[in-house]
Amino acid sequence: MLFRRAERNGYAVRNPVVGVAMFLEPLDSMQVIGFEDQATYLSEASQPLRDIAKVMLGTGMRPEEVFRMRVENIDFKQGSIFNPFGKTKAARRTIPMTVDVVSLLKARALKAEKTGSSFVFPSPHDIEKPIGSVKKAHQTAMKRAGIKSHFRLYDLRHTFATRAVASGVDLPTLSALLGHASIQMTMRYVHPAAEQKRVAIQEFDRFSTAGIIAAATAAAQQNQKVPTKVTTVEQIN
Repeated sequence: MLFRRAERNGYAVRNPVVGVAMFLEPLDSMQVIGFEDQATYLSEASQPLRDIAKVMLGTGMRPEEVFRMRVENIDFKQGSIFNPFGKTKAARRTIPMTVDVVSLLKARALKAEKTGSSFVFPSPHDIEKPIGSVKKAHQTAMKRAGIKSHFRLYDLRHTFATRAVASGVDLPTLSALLGHASIQMTMRYVHPAAEQKRVAIQEFDRFSTAGIIAAATAAAQQNQKVPTKVTTVEQIN
């Protein structure tokens, strides 16, 4: 299936040529949810939204990638998820799972096996189809949690990316985890928090200060090694 990219109202739009639902990838006004708001949001989220949100926060997967996840593509022995969807090779990737995501998906996979569905998150109307949207559930959870900012479900992916960088994940690795074709795209998803920037400047200050002190010490030692010139009068005395 071929897709065409365009931009509309700050989104990258993938328009299918025929018969496939449109997915929107927000490019601007990206937001990151804090841990306190996250806890409140998840406590107010109904199922399956709560589990979908947890998977996104733990893997950085796109909403539609989670929606269309099949049980057969989860490798619990290796602790990974294979995503076969996407128009680029980078998007079709294997994603490691956190301990919490493994536990969550094991329970979901067991439930799917009992109901006879191939999907981890099946449609409530037809178990042979994946869930198509959790928009209403998301809006309800946002309202109950008292989160007034325009926080989209997709922003949970941005949150994963920002936290990954804060925890020390390098950009090439993060780019591979997110399924981006370039690091430039990954950079748009990273939003250093004020605390991160403060710590970064402190580290920079320590590094710079250490360099200045080292240079001054080296200069002083060098000066001590330079022999003192003795005048003719001093030689006679």
